[in-house]
Order: sequence, then structure tokens, then C-alpha cells
Amino acid sequence: MTNQSIKLNDGIKDKSQTLINLQKSLDNNPGIDVFLDVYCDNVCKNVSLLSAEIRLDNICWGWIKVHRSPNSVWFDSEIELLQQISNQISLGITYAYMLEKNAANEIKIKTAEAANRAKSQILANTSHELRTPLGAIIGILSSFDSTNLTIDQKEMINIMACGSDIVLSIVNDILDVAKLEAQKITLMNTTFDLLELFESTIESFGKKAGTKRIELIVNCEVDMLPRYIKSDPERLKQVLSNLLSNSIKFIKKGKIVVTISMQLSDVIDKDKNKQTYGQTIKKGNLLVELYDTGIGIDPEYIKHAWQSYSQNDMSMTNAQGGTGLGLSICKSLVEINGGEINVESQLGKGSKFWFTWNIEFLSITSLSNTTQFDQISYVLPHVIKKKRILIIHPLEDTRNALLNDFKTIKKIDAFETFDEGISAAKSYRELNNQSAYDVAFIGLYKDNEEEVMNATLELRGLEMNNNNLIIIFIVFPNNEENELAEKLIRKVGGIATVLHTPVTWKKLINQFMHMENSYSVIDIDNKKLDIGKIFYNE
Repeated sequence: MTNQSIKLNDGIKDKSQTLINLQKSLDNNPGIDVFLDVYCDNVCKNVSLLSAEIRLDNICWGWIKVHRSPNSVWFDSEIELLQQISNQISLGITYAYMLEKNAANEIKIKTAEAANRAKSQILANTSHELRTPLGAIIGILSSFDSTNLTIDQKEMINIMACGSDIVLSIVNDILDVAKLEAQKITLMNTTFDLLELFESTIESFGKKAGTKRIELIVNCEVDMLPRYIKSDPERLKQVLSNLLSNSIKFIKKGKIVVTISMQLSDVIDKDKNKQTYGQTIKKGNLLVELYDTGIGIDPEYIKHAWQSYSQNDMSMTNAQGGTGLGLSICKSLVEINGGEINVESQLGKGSKFWFTWNIEFLSITSLSNTTQFDQISYVLPHVIKKKRILIIHPLEDTRNALLNDFKTIKKIDAFETFDEGISAAKSYRELNNQSAYDVAFIGLYKDNEEEVMNATLELRGLEMNNNNLIIIFIVFPNNEENELAEKLIRKVGGIATVLHTPVTWKKLINQFMHMENSYSVIDIDNKKLDIGKIFYNE
């Protein structure tokens, strides 16, 4: 009797311990339920039931249940096994849903791509049909340049020509996008004059910037750039033009500064079709940076800025025009070249676009065989190096750009104000008993006319020993500033000339070369007045 009692008590203790362990397992697995004695509809009797949740995205999707005889206790290993089975079922269902979703998305993407290709093809075909008559219209309008027209007629012709150029630019953009999407654009590799391409491209925007009174500044170390390189000049020009056009479009006042520099590297030529195959050749990439003080770009929009037909502020875009294709084309062309392009911007303060462009240097042999190109390097003529130069301009970027161009000149000073420049000229004269400068670059605007005239006359008064100070007025290329410059030249007399923005290396060289032998006479009220050299560098 005693032994039976002991065995019974031990059994009760074991069952109690099992129930305690079961409770701990349930506490550790909140998705598990255990019912030791519950009626089951499926078998129409009471059972011991173990169930586990099947969860998808933290939501109960269903249950997996197992049962056996009533009051049977479930062990930890059994609970864990059912939990694992539940987890595997959850993963399987999730994966199946994901496959269905991906398949649906892929169908949508293919449908969208097909629609986009059809749209691009329609636009390309339409644009191609438009380009031929547009070319004829532009050609006819240009023929009126050499005819005698009234002022009103010239203005109307100019409006039509500008409108035609804008439409042709849009048509070309649409055609380029269609070609890029079809991967039908490949870059050429031809020899060209690097600085000539940059300067001519930037100068082509001079009048547009000048009309809006935007300072267009070019700053590059000419002596650090190769004159002739191999790459695709038209596509490089297209990228730079699109970025410049974009900046001018979205800037009301201020400045645009373009800087050009480069990085060099030696690589082994792996192109078997070239004579230089297997040889070490010099390659490099240009770094072109364009900073403007425009409206800036919303940080939320920057990541979408490079997409086709993507535009920042629709109200601003509608006011300024544009298709939203320019930046997309730039990015595609730069990436085809193997370069990078990006933008940094602050809303309301301006933007800085930059891109790299891979180029190939010409070997000495190929350069000597390139007879169609002028072999003279961009070096300041000796006559210029002897000049003493004064720069007075309110913009630091303009002063720095000129200092960069004239860094081989020993005597050159740059000041922000006229007082500083005049003070330096006086001090030099007192110390050396001679005139301080041969050439003075002066920034002229419609709001500083009186100050410029007084300062120029004072500088003229400091001349000694028959020194003829050459005054070069830096002005916007618009009619208002041209008339202002001519009026001032008449008043101050002496040798004076006008230099239109943007100031480029080519303009500076031409300016100095003409100074040596160019004089003009202006007829005022039927009286011939010799006022010195007057010429305009466009």
C-alpha cells in the first residue's frame, strides 16, 4: 500500500512538472495554443489540441493544428517542431506572394517600356519630319541678314529666328532621347582644339546672358590644358551647352562661373585596331564645373533631376520653357563616355553642376601629322608679358579669372574698388617716378557710370613720360552697355576699348594684338575727333 502511494505521488509530481514546463514553453511562444481537453469538430470528440499561428507581415493568416487523446501533455520538442513548421509555411506563402507580385510588376514594366518605345518612336518620327522644314525656315531667315530692312522688320525677323532656333533645339533633344533609349548613339573620336571648343560654346551664350545682365565667367588654367585632344567634340559641346542653357534659364540675376581642369593618367592601349596597341599612352579626364546663383533645386527633386521629361517646379518651367530632357541627355552622354555627372544645390541660393569627360592625348607623331591644325600653343605673346596691368572689378570671380589668364605677367594688380586701384597707382608713381600701369581692365555697369568716368580720368592724370594708359571696359554684350561704353570713351579720350563678357583667352589675345596697331576716329556732330583705339571684341 505504501509503495503504491509513493508511485502515485511521484506520478502526480511528474505531471505537475510537465505542466509547469508546458506553461513556460507557451509563454516563450505566444503564437502557440494548447487545449488538453477540448471538443474537435473534425473528429467529433474531445481531444488534446496543439495549434500554431501562421503569420504574414505580423498578421494572423491561419492556423496549423494537431491533436491526440484527451489530457495528453505536449512536450517542448513537439511545440518547437510545430512552431518551425508554421514558420516554414509562412516563408513559403510570403515567397509565393512575392513571386506573384514580381511577375505582375515585370508585366507592368514591360508594358510601360513598350509604350515608352512607341511614344519615343512617334516623337522621333514627328520630330524628324519637323526638322527639314524648320531648317528651311531658319535658312531663309538668315538670308535676311544681308538685306536692307527697317528696324521693325529686323526685330520681327530676329523674333522669328530665335523662335525657330528654340523649336529646332527641342526637336533635336527629342531625337537624341529616342536614340539614347534605343542605344543607337555612339561617340566619335576625332581630333579638335579643346580650348576653342570650350570658349566658342561659352561665348555663344554671351548675348543671352548679357541681355539678362548675368555675369558669365570662364576660369581655366590655359597652360595646364592640352590644345589638341581626341574625343567627341559635338557631344562634349552638347553637354556643356545644355548645362549653360539650364543655368541661364533659371537665374534672374547674379553670375555663372565655368571652370575647366583636368587629371592625367598613363594607360596601356588595348585597342588592336590602333597603331598604338600595347603602348603606354596618356589619357585623362576633363573636370568641368558650372556654378550659378540661380533659384537652386529642391533636395527632394535632385534624385529625379536626371530622368527624361522630369522637371523641378512646373510653374517655373512653364514660365521659362523647356522639355525636361536636357539633364537626362547630359547624364546619358557622360555615362557613354565613361565619365560622371552630379549636382550640388541649395534652394534659393544656386547650384553647382559638374561632370568628368574622358579624353585621349595626341602623340607627338600624330600631332605633327595633323597639318590642318595650327600647332602654336596657347602662350601669351612676349609683348603682353612686358605690360603692367591693373584690374578693377567688383566681382572676385572675374578678378581671379583674369589673374589666372595673366599669371605669367610680373606686374599685375587686382582690386575690388576704384579707390584701391587709384591708391596703388599713386603709390607706385611716387616710389618709382613713372606710371604704374600700361593697361587697365575696368568693370563698367549702368549704375557705376559716374564712378568709372571719374576714376578713369584720375588714372589718366597719373600718366608720365608719354605713357598712354590703355583702358579696357568690361561690359555686358547688350545695346545699353555698348552705348554707355561709347559715351564714356568719348569723354575720357585716349586709347580705350570694349571687351564683352564672357572674357575668354582668345578675346584677350586679340585685344592685345589689335592694341599695337589699331586706331579709330569717330565723327561727332560733323567734327572728326581722334579718341584713340576703339574696337569691340565679340
